[in-house]
Amino acid sequence: MDYDFFAILLLLVGFILIVAEVFIPSGGMILIMCTIAFGGSLWCAVQAWYGTHPIAFGSYVTSLIVLIPTVVIGSFRIFPMTPFGRRLMSVPTLEEVTPHLRERQHLAEFVGRVAEAITPLMPGGLVRIDSERLHAFSEGVIIEQGTPVEIVEVRGTRVVVRKADPELLKREQESTPSSDNLVTDSDTSDDEDGSSEPPLDFAVPQG
Repeated sequence: MDYDFFAILLLLVGFILIVAEVFIPSGGMILIMCTIAFGGSLWCAVQAWYGTHPIAFGSYVTSLIVLIPTVVIGSFRIFPMTPFGRRLMSVPTLEEVTPHLRERQHLAEFVGRVAEAITPLMPGGLVRIDSERLHAFSEGVIIEQGTPVEIVEVRGTRVVVRKADPELLKREQESTPSSDNLVTDSDTSDDEDGSSEPPLDFAVPQG
């Protein structure tokens, strides 16, 4: 058996596996194969050179001691320069970590305020607040269309609502500027012909 050939071959295989372990997540499997390759290489080197060729064996051991940390450090320095390494090492932004962050922050501004159910909530549906339509769902109860509801929570990109408390309705009305309650001729004409409220894009179940 040509031990010196297998000593060099397994040594090269071990270095290749070191690089592969850095670039390919394997849960330690490649590292185990790398250890086996280096162990086999050392055993073959002992059989080939130990005692008979001390200079060759000493050169082999020196190269093993020097090249293993060199290859490991070099691989870790090259890794961040690769596309996969840049993607893996980059610090994610808050927007990437939290999906729909802006939308959730916008919806959070409505928590504690009163909206109007423009569809029945069974329990999901639509509510209107400040001329905006929001996807909403109730706390497991059916709420009829046109009912004032309080926005109590944001879950994902929807709001959770419940029937508004009379005290909250009173406070909401008191905080609304009186100019908002003025009805102009154009508003009246819009209400009469039904054009003030844009049509829903789905049928509302009745009864």
